[in-house]
Amino acid sequence: MNASITKLLTAQKIDHERLVLLQALTKGSVKVELDKANQTIVDSKKNLLQLEADAKNLKDNYEKVSKIITETLALVKQANQAQSQDMGEYGDYLSKLSILESQLADIERKIMEKSSAFKNATVSVVKASDFVKKNLPTYEQQKQQTDVQVKALEKQFAEATNEVDEKLLAKYKAARKSKVGDVKDVLVPLTADRRCQGCYMDVPAAITSKISADGWALCEECGRIIYKA
Repeated sequence: MNASITKLLTAQKIDHERLVLLQALTKGSVKVELDKANQTIVDSKKNLLQLEADAKNLKDNYEKVSKIITETLALVKQANQAQSQDMGEYGDYLSKLSILESQLADIERKIMEKSSAFKNATVSVVKASDFVKKNLPTYEQQKQQTDVQVKALEKQFAEATNEVDEKLLAKYKAARKSKVGDVKDVLVPLTADRRCQGCYMDVPAAITSKISADGWALCEECGRIIYKA
Protein backbone atom coordinates (compact mmCIF):
# COMPACT_ATOMS: atom_id res chain seq x y z
CA MET A 1 0.00 0.00 0.00
CA ASN A 2 1.50 3.35 -1.04
CA ALA A 3 1.97 6.22 1.39
CA SER A 4 -0.75 8.40 -0.12
CA ILE A 5 -3.37 5.68 0.36
CA THR A 6 -2.28 5.15 3.96
CA LYS A 7 -2.53 8.86 4.72
CA LEU A 8 -5.85 9.19 2.92
CA LEU A 9 -7.31 6.28 4.88
CA THR A 10 -6.43 8.11 8.09
CA ALA A 11 -7.94 11.32 6.70
CA GLN A 12 -11.09 9.46 5.64
CA LYS A 13 -11.78 8.57 9.29
CA ILE A 14 -11.67 12.27 10.12
CA ASP A 15 -13.90 13.04 7.14
CA HIS A 16 -16.34 10.36 8.26
CA GLU A 17 -16.61 11.99 11.68
CA ARG A 18 -17.37 15.29 9.96
CA LEU A 19 -20.09 13.74 7.82
CA VAL A 20 -21.71 12.03 10.81
CA LEU A 21 -21.89 15.36 12.63
CA LEU A 22 -23.49 17.07 9.63
CA GLN A 23 -25.96 14.24 9.17
CA ALA A 24 -26.92 14.36 12.83
CA LEU A 25 -27.63 18.06 12.44
CA THR A 26 -29.62 17.90 9.19
CA LYS A 27 -31.53 14.72 10.05
CA GLY A 28 -32.01 15.40 13.75
CA SER A 29 -35.53 15.61 15.13
CA VAL A 30 -35.40 19.39 15.65
CA LYS A 31 -34.30 20.08 12.06
CA VAL A 32 -36.79 17.60 10.60
CA GLU A 33 -39.69 19.15 12.52
CA LEU A 34 -38.55 22.66 11.62
CA ASP A 35 -38.47 21.72 7.95
CA LYS A 36 -41.98 20.30 8.24
CA ALA A 37 -43.22 23.43 9.99
CA ASN A 38 -41.67 25.73 7.39
CA GLN A 39 -43.18 23.66 4.59
CA THR A 40 -46.55 23.86 6.32
CA ILE A 41 -46.22 27.64 6.42
CA VAL A 42 -45.36 27.81 2.72
CA ASP A 43 -48.16 25.42 1.70
CA SER A 44 -50.75 27.04 3.96
CA LYS A 45 -49.94 30.57 2.77
CA LYS A 46 -50.22 29.39 -0.82
CA ASN A 47 -53.54 27.79 0.06
CA LEU A 48 -54.74 31.00 1.71
CA LEU A 49 -54.03 32.98 -1.45
CA GLN A 50 -56.00 30.47 -3.51
CA LEU A 51 -58.85 30.48 -0.99
CA GLU A 52 -58.98 34.29 -1.12
CA ALA A 53 -59.20 34.18 -4.91
CA ASP A 54 -61.89 31.48 -4.75
CA ALA A 55 -63.83 33.46 -2.14
CA LYS A 56 -63.75 36.57 -4.33
CA ASN A 57 -65.10 34.62 -7.29
CA LEU A 58 -67.83 33.10 -5.16
CA LYS A 59 -68.77 36.51 -3.79
CA ASP A 60 -68.97 37.92 -7.32
CA ASN A 61 -71.15 34.98 -8.40
CA TYR A 62 -73.32 35.36 -5.33
CA GLU A 63 -73.94 39.01 -6.09
CA LYS A 64 -74.60 38.23 -9.74
CA VAL A 65 -77.09 35.46 -8.99
CA SER A 66 -78.75 37.53 -6.26
CA LYS A 67 -79.26 40.35 -8.74
CA ILE A 68 -80.77 37.98 -11.30
CA ILE A 69 -83.06 36.53 -8.61
CA THR A 70 -84.27 40.01 -7.71
CA GLU A 71 -84.93 40.76 -11.36
CA THR A 72 -86.69 37.41 -11.84
CA LEU A 73 -88.86 37.95 -8.78
CA ALA A 74 -90.04 41.18 -10.31
CA LEU A 75 -90.88 39.33 -13.53
CA VAL A 76 -92.68 36.62 -11.57
CA LYS A 77 -94.76 39.27 -9.85
CA GLN A 78 -95.60 40.87 -13.16
CA ALA A 79 -96.45 37.54 -14.77
CA ASN A 80 -98.54 36.53 -11.77
CA GLN A 81 -100.59 39.66 -12.10
CA ALA A 82 -101.16 38.89 -15.78
CA GLN A 83 -101.31 35.09 -15.49
CA SER A 84 -104.70 34.92 -17.10
CA GLN A 85 -103.05 36.24 -20.28
CA ASP A 86 -99.81 34.18 -20.26
CA MET A 87 -99.64 31.26 -17.83
CA GLY A 88 -96.68 29.79 -19.73
CA GLU A 89 -94.48 32.81 -19.11
CA TYR A 90 -95.35 32.75 -15.42
CA GLY A 91 -94.38 29.08 -15.18
CA ASP A 92 -91.07 29.73 -16.98
CA TYR A 93 -90.16 32.47 -14.53
CA LEU A 94 -90.97 30.25 -11.57
CA SER A 95 -88.80 27.45 -13.01
CA LYS A 96 -85.94 29.88 -13.60
CA LEU A 97 -86.32 31.25 -10.07
CA SER A 98 -86.13 27.75 -8.60
CA ILE A 99 -82.91 27.04 -10.51
CA LEU A 100 -81.39 30.36 -9.45
CA GLU A 101 -82.27 29.77 -5.80
CA SER A 102 -80.64 26.35 -6.00
CA GLN A 103 -77.51 27.94 -7.50
CA LEU A 104 -77.47 30.54 -4.77
CA ALA A 105 -77.76 27.89 -2.07
CA ASP A 106 -74.84 26.00 -3.66
CA ILE A 107 -72.74 29.17 -3.70
CA GLU A 108 -73.56 29.80 -0.04
CA ARG A 109 -72.48 26.25 0.80
CA LYS A 110 -69.20 26.70 -1.03
CA ILE A 111 -68.60 30.03 0.70
CA MET A 112 -69.04 28.31 4.08
CA GLU A 113 -66.62 25.55 3.02
CA LYS A 114 -64.03 28.09 1.87
CA SER A 115 -64.48 30.03 5.09
CA SER A 116 -63.84 26.91 7.13
CA ALA A 117 -60.83 25.97 5.00
CA PHE A 118 -59.47 29.51 5.32
CA LYS A 119 -59.79 29.32 9.11
CA ASN A 120 -58.01 25.96 9.22
CA ALA A 121 -55.19 27.20 6.97
CA THR A 122 -54.76 30.28 9.14
CA VAL A 123 -54.57 28.14 12.27
CA SER A 124 -51.95 25.94 10.56
CA VAL A 125 -49.81 28.97 9.75
CA VAL A 126 -50.06 30.26 13.32
CA LYS A 127 -49.22 26.89 14.89
CA ALA A 128 -46.31 26.24 12.52
CA SER A 129 -44.97 29.77 13.01
CA ASP A 130 -45.14 29.37 16.78
CA PHE A 131 -43.27 26.07 16.52
CA VAL A 132 -40.52 27.66 14.42
CA LYS A 133 -40.23 30.61 16.78
CA LYS A 134 -39.94 28.29 19.77
CA ASN A 135 -37.53 25.71 18.32
CA LEU A 136 -35.36 27.68 15.90
CA PRO A 137 -33.03 28.94 18.65
CA THR A 138 -32.35 25.33 19.69
CA TYR A 139 -31.45 24.36 16.14
CA GLU A 140 -29.29 27.44 15.67
CA GLN A 141 -27.40 26.59 18.83
CA GLN A 142 -26.89 23.02 17.61
CA LYS A 143 -25.73 24.32 14.23
CA GLN A 144 -23.29 26.72 15.82
CA GLN A 145 -21.75 23.93 17.89
CA THR A 146 -21.61 21.62 14.87
CA ASP A 147 -20.00 24.32 12.71
CA VAL A 148 -17.20 24.71 15.24
CA GLN A 149 -16.60 20.95 15.34
CA VAL A 150 -16.78 20.62 11.55
CA LYS A 151 -14.26 23.42 10.99
CA ALA A 152 -11.87 21.74 13.41
CA LEU A 153 -12.25 18.42 11.57
CA GLU A 154 -11.79 20.10 8.19
CA LYS A 155 -8.54 21.54 9.48
CA GLN A 156 -7.44 18.09 10.67
CA PHE A 157 -8.40 16.61 7.30
CA ALA A 158 -6.33 19.23 5.45
CA GLU A 159 -3.35 18.51 7.66
CA ALA A 160 -3.75 14.74 7.27
CA THR A 161 -3.88 15.02 3.45
CA ASN A 162 -1.08 17.55 3.14
CA GLU A 163 1.26 15.00 1.55
CA VAL A 164 -1.35 12.93 -0.30
CA ASP A 165 -0.96 12.70 -4.08
CA GLU A 166 -2.91 15.64 -5.56
CA LYS A 167 -4.63 13.55 -8.23
CA LEU A 168 -5.72 10.95 -5.68
CA LEU A 169 -6.99 13.63 -3.29
CA ALA A 170 -8.90 15.36 -6.09
CA LYS A 171 -10.59 12.08 -7.02
CA TYR A 172 -11.46 11.49 -3.37
CA LYS A 173 -13.06 14.92 -3.02
CA ALA A 174 -14.97 14.49 -6.30
CA ALA A 175 -16.26 11.08 -5.23
CA ARG A 176 -17.29 12.44 -1.85
CA LYS A 177 -19.05 15.42 -3.45
CA SER A 178 -21.02 13.13 -5.76
CA LYS A 179 -22.41 11.21 -2.80
CA VAL A 180 -24.20 13.99 -0.94
CA GLY A 181 -25.65 12.81 2.36
CA ASP A 182 -23.83 9.46 2.17
CA VAL A 183 -21.44 8.82 5.05
CA LYS A 184 -20.09 5.56 3.61
CA ASP A 185 -16.41 5.40 2.68
CA VAL A 186 -15.41 6.41 -0.84
CA LEU A 187 -11.91 4.96 -0.48
CA VAL A 188 -12.44 1.19 -0.28
CA PRO A 189 -10.27 -1.92 -0.63
CA LEU A 190 -10.34 -4.48 -3.38
CA THR A 191 -11.73 -7.71 -1.91
CA ALA A 192 -9.97 -11.05 -2.17
CA ASP A 193 -12.44 -12.15 -4.85
CA ARG A 194 -11.77 -8.96 -6.87
CA ARG A 195 -14.86 -6.97 -5.94
CA CYS A 196 -15.29 -3.34 -4.99
CA GLN A 197 -15.85 -3.13 -1.23
CA GLY A 198 -18.23 -0.24 -1.83
CA CYS A 199 -20.75 -1.70 -4.29
CA TYR A 200 -19.60 -5.36 -4.26
CA MET A 201 -19.56 -5.51 -8.04
CA ASP A 202 -16.90 -7.47 -9.91
CA VAL A 203 -13.90 -5.37 -10.87
CA PRO A 204 -12.72 -5.86 -14.49
CA ALA A 205 -9.22 -7.20 -15.09
CA ALA A 206 -8.11 -3.89 -16.62
CA ILE A 207 -9.03 -2.06 -13.41
CA THR A 208 -7.37 -4.63 -11.14
CA SER A 209 -4.24 -4.29 -13.24
CA LYS A 210 -4.33 -0.52 -12.77
CA ILE A 211 -4.77 -0.99 -9.03
CA SER A 212 -1.76 -3.28 -8.96
CA ALA A 213 0.30 -0.80 -10.96
CA ASP A 214 -0.79 2.52 -9.43
CA GLY A 215 -2.10 1.42 -6.06
CA TRP A 216 -5.65 2.61 -6.78
CA ALA A 217 -8.29 3.09 -9.48
CA LEU A 218 -11.87 4.31 -9.80
CA CYS A 219 -14.71 1.80 -9.68
CA GLU A 220 -16.61 1.87 -12.95
CA GLU A 221 -19.86 1.02 -11.15
CA CYS A 222 -20.04 3.30 -8.13
CA GLY A 223 -17.27 5.84 -8.68
CA ARG A 224 -15.44 4.96 -5.46
CA ILE A 225 -11.68 4.73 -5.22
CA ILE A 226 -10.52 1.12 -4.95
CA TYR A 227 -7.12 0.42 -3.46
CA LYS A 228 -5.09 -2.73 -2.94
CA ALA A 229 -5.13 -3.63 0.76
